[in-house]
Amino acid sequence: MPRFAVLNAPRATLSAIALAAMVAGHAAWAAPVAKPATPAPAASAPVAEAPEAPRVPEQSSLDGQLFYQLLIAEIQANGGDAGSAYQLYLDAARRHQSGQLYQRAVEIALRARAGEQALSAAKAWRQALPQSRDAAEFTSQILIVLGRPGELAAPLRALIQLTPTPQQPQVLANLPRSLARLSDRQVAAQVLDEATQPWRQPPLEMAEAWAASGEAWLMAKQFPKAMTATRKALALQPDLLTANLLAADMIGQQPDAEALVKQRMGRADAPPLLRLAYARRLASSQRYEEAATQLDELVKVQPEQTGHWILLAAVRLELRQTDAAEAALKQVLARTEPAAATPAQPAQSAPNSNAGNTGSTATVSGDLNLDKDREQAYLLLAQLDDLRGKRAEALRWLELADPRREKMAVQSQRARLLAQQGKVAEARALLRGLPESEPRDAITKAQAEVQLLRDLGQLPEAYKVLEQTSARYPDDHELQYDQAMLAEKLKRFQDMERLLRRVIELAPDNPNAYNALGYSLADRKVQLDEARALVEKAAALKPADPFITDSLGWVAFRQGRLDDAVKLLREAYTARPDTEIGAHLGEVLWAQGRKDEALRVWRESQTRDRDNDTLKETLQRLGAAL
Repeated sequence: MPRFAVLNAPRATLSAIALAAMVAGHAAWAAPVAKPATPAPAASAPVAEAPEAPRVPEQSSLDGQLFYQLLIAEIQANGGDAGSAYQLYLDAARRHQSGQLYQRAVEIALRARAGEQALSAAKAWRQALPQSRDAAEFTSQILIVLGRPGELAAPLRALIQLTPTPQQPQVLANLPRSLARLSDRQVAAQVLDEATQPWRQPPLEMAEAWAASGEAWLMAKQFPKAMTATRKALALQPDLLTANLLAADMIGQQPDAEALVKQRMGRADAPPLLRLAYARRLASSQRYEEAATQLDELVKVQPEQTGHWILLAAVRLELRQTDAAEAALKQVLARTEPAAATPAQPAQSAPNSNAGNTGSTATVSGDLNLDKDREQAYLLLAQLDDLRGKRAEALRWLELADPRREKMAVQSQRARLLAQQGKVAEARALLRGLPESEPRDAITKAQAEVQLLRDLGQLPEAYKVLEQTSARYPDDHELQYDQAMLAEKLKRFQDMERLLRRVIELAPDNPNAYNALGYSLADRKVQLDEARALVEKAAALKPADPFITDSLGWVAFRQGRLDDAVKLLREAYTARPDTEIGAHLGEVLWAQGRKDEALRVWRESQTRDRDNDTLKETLQRLGAAL
């Protein structure tokens, strides 16, 4: 490494010198300026003073050689020669054992996207200054970005150790999301466990460390390990919100998760965020009555949160409780009323002309920038009026939700309403005319049109649209999957198998393709061994998914393993009381001669979806009357 002497240094501008001084650390390296002596106050008679000893300025670390070395490094960095600038800073950092200089070397390498050089400088920094928390943090972040989990545990552990004790819980809580950038979530969880091991055992044991472990294993879909860690966290600190939220996330995946959540929810100081997470989990499991109960309590505590009212309205709509849904949506409109429109931009009124309508007056400011919650309220109000058979009013709510007529979700709902009025051509033209800002938009539009045609029962026409779109985008595995599902509905089983095998080829980690193919084979009682292998592969990719568990149970039923089938289907139905899963469970119970129990399951399932095709076909085929 050449040394740059003062005489050989190029002439620099004042701005460059200032930049070099700034990078070097301002006052940290500047020689202190001696304070001038304060004059003595005037007096009637002179007072003799002892002569003051001459002050000797403290020596600065920034000598002439270092000053010009940093100056040249900055000039080179600004001139595009990042490699030379990096080497100059790294050399200076090593000679002066300066964390600031090491950090600048790392930053220059990162700016040049030279990851290995940045890592090399960070490692040298850690070795030279092992007590530097910044060095541990930079090293950890770079290793994560480079995807090098094998070297991560040590710097992460150092990062925690070098963090002041009061801040350690926050560092631990952030670790799972930081490690989520690693492609292999299971490896990420293992790294986290290795790094946090001292804080998951006495004398340093912390609930936050166990919660971080639980979150990492949950991300890896290793539910038993996640549950074990969550129990440990709650045993140490029952009020720890992150651990309680983890338990809520595992409802339906782990048998005792809900009991843990209910234990915390039973107290008067139950956190609203936990109640919201619990309500969402109940709603996603189609346990709408229980979800509504939790949300009713939540809006009492946080009535100003419009998102709670929207979720409550959506649940009430699922229960077909239109008046209760309307009452919740009125709360949203009252809390999101936009500022009064200007004379140049008059507000628009919501539908309110017919007797028995929603009775709300909604306005939207002329700048057309809607509050997101208000927009969602308009969408739900459109669904509500649709349920009431007031399609014209529903269309006007959608007009308020999207005055520019450019949002896919809104216009898809508008197209569906038009189609229900017999205006199918207009509905399809509406979807096809939506603007496309990126290539994926064309696929989304096609999928919306296909769903519209499926709802109308026009399956051959829907298949034709998918065929045309797939020809344009032959490597889009989602399109291939949608086409395969429609092929099965049309009993084009050879096409379905071909398409699903193509999906597996394009996306080998897609559990839905393995599950769909395995279930279809089992349902048709063909290639049962392959069907079982396919569904087991899906279960390995997506453990504890109730629909995949349902497929496993159905395969077992087709193979004559009735006890295994009942066990699996009951597990799936408990996790997700879906009507189709209930139809399968009832059929296996019926085959075992447990007809009363089968009828009970079917009746329960029918209350959720009376028009479910699988349930209706099962009852008809078996001659069962509910």
